[in-house]
Amino acid sequence: MDDYVGVPCLPTGCLLSVDPNSEDRSNASHKEVESSRTGELSPLVEEQRGYNLRPRKDDSVTIARRREQQNQRIKRKEAEILRQEELDEHVRRATSRIREMISKMPKQRDKEDEDLKNRTEIINTDTSGVMEMEKWRPYFLRPDIGLFKTTLKGTSWAVEELALQVAPSVVALQSVTAIREDPFYCSGTIFESCRKTCSIVTVANLVKNCPDKDELAEGLEINVCLQNHQTCIGKLLYHDFYYNVCVVQIESPVHLPKQDFNSNIGVINFDESCSRDVVALGRGKETHTLMVNTGRIVPKSSDFDCEELLVSTCRISKADVGGPLMNFDGDFVGLNYYHHKETPFIPSFIVLKCLQQFKLFRKVVRPWHGLRVRTLFGEGCNQFKKMQKSFCGTTGVIIQKIEEQSSAKTSGLNEGDIMNRVNGVYFSNAAELGGILLDIGTMFMLDCQGVQQLDDSYKMCKFGVRGCEHERTIVVDKPTPSGLNRWPFPKPIIVKKYIEGVLEKEEWYAIES
Repeated sequence: MDDYVGVPCLPTGCLLSVDPNSEDRSNASHKEVESSRTGELSPLVEEQRGYNLRPRKDDSVTIARRREQQNQRIKRKEAEILRQEELDEHVRRATSRIREMISKMPKQRDKEDEDLKNRTEIINTDTSGVMEMEKWRPYFLRPDIGLFKTTLKGTSWAVEELALQVAPSVVALQSVTAIREDPFYCSGTIFESCRKTCSIVTVANLVKNCPDKDELAEGLEINVCLQNHQTCIGKLLYHDFYYNVCVVQIESPVHLPKQDFNSNIGVINFDESCSRDVVALGRGKETHTLMVNTGRIVPKSSDFDCEELLVSTCRISKADVGGPLMNFDGDFVGLNYYHHKETPFIPSFIVLKCLQQFKLFRKVVRPWHGLRVRTLFGEGCNQFKKMQKSFCGTTGVIIQKIEEQSSAKTSGLNEGDIMNRVNGVYFSNAAELGGILLDIGTMFMLDCQGVQQLDDSYKMCKFGVRGCEHERTIVVDKPTPSGLNRWPFPKPIIVKKYIEGVLEKEEWYAIES
């Protein structure tokens, strides 16, 4: 019975597949069994023993260890699952909060977008400026008030016709810089024209970073608008911050006429026989139309630092700055600057000497004598007003201040002295003295370049003082420093109004007392 081996019955119709190697495996198995019975080792076991691959027997300790390891794996898996569930819950809650925030954001963003699209910006002012809005005045409006009220004589259509004749030589200029937020607008005069290349003289505020500092602007871009409304790109050639003049060059698509600055014009004699009626010309900011303003030259020094400035009663706007001042004969007598109560101007002979030095030396050279003077008729010398009255009818300049660390300190000159000549040449006002000093500067530069050999006498200024027999000598061995004169200019308050993100309106204002 023990040797009986039962064979399971197969269903009808099924075929038994026979593996050809099954018989060999069966025989091997039977041999192993027989070997175990007889105590002999089978060849397979012998092979396993040769490789030390004995059959593994599990005891109770091994089984317990396996169960412990299995339990630890289960616990780690459960802890990992728990941590993942906590992380998923945290992400779910965070996602829910973010979605809740996002659901609220569109309304806020719409409001912010609406505020950005429809807004008003105020540039170049602070809280105090906003609080003083009642003092704001339109920036480019011609002022109605002034120090003098004069009546012109001989004003007629002939004056307007004369202004129209020189109109093609008067241009509008605009500059933007990398630092200055607002553009600067001014006018200028074409004084040199060769084919289509034109040179324009105007105020140096055009090329400054800010009006109160003598710093050349960075990233300067200049646009020049002609009479026919064509716009050209301007290139800065020369500049001088002492007299606040600069020269801009353009390539014009058409030939433009020039206007000369005559050296014999601009010396003003304030006597009854001299006509002092003048016309100030400029270009408007928006349409660049020709602006014509009439007035008179008055015997008064300007409130600015520059000693050579004279004053007219013409009412000009800030966009007319740098434009020419013309007499009724059509001669250019000066270059206009701005003040809300008067119009100071640089005499034309000073402008001409600056242009000549630009062409010769690429800069303006004026010897520094260390004196701050005012024309004797100047009303700005308040501390010497009584002294001026006692010298009524006397011409010359009065010394207001002697600068420290200058050779004038040891010259014997004193504050309050009245000077009327230098190196034997007489002058009647500070402008004429400035012209003489520019001529000395020209001789100094020509001598340095070897063009003209001179002795050292031109390096000394010998001033004649009223009431003194002997002249006072000052050594002038260095040029006048550039930052000596300040040229203040009102800073615009710009109000920009946007509608639907588009600039709808821009208004310029200024605070002037």
